[in-house]
Amino acid sequence: MQLPHYLAALVTAERRLADGYDQVTRAHAGVADVALTSRSFAEASRARADALAAACEDRYPGGTDEGAPASFAAAQPGPLALLSDLAELARLAGFVHTAWEVVVQAASGLRDRDLLSEAQQNVSALETEAAWIDHKTKSEAAQAVLVAE
Repeated sequence: MQLPHYLAALVTAERRLADGYDQVTRAHAGVADVALTSRSFAEASRARADALAAACEDRYPGGTDEGAPASFAAAQPGPLALLSDLAELARLAGFVHTAWEVVVQAASGLRDRDLLSEAQQNVSALETEAAWIDHKTKSEAAQAVLVAE
């Protein structure tokens, strides 16, 4: 069964997403809504990773994180860099969202109700994060590309 490896990769991906949110929080501390939202999402991502890691230890041990996405590229300050950072967050959040969708299917097949419930909740959380990233990208685009220097 490959599920332990897949879950281990998801734990790593969640931690890398949390690190990405942390970097965005620091690089864009002057943009209040970005800093506050990124900090909140980082905490949520870290909590998801920790909960899944505990489940892996208990029920699906022995996985390796092979297949986890690359780490977040270093965040940079400034309006144009914010767009790039949001694109990086979208990449990682998209991977994590899709991975949780796969876990929903696997947990359903295994009849693991606890994992299924956790995965369904996390899919919903990632949809919220993706919607914020998309909205923020759209709301910042014109300002960053047309006005900012």
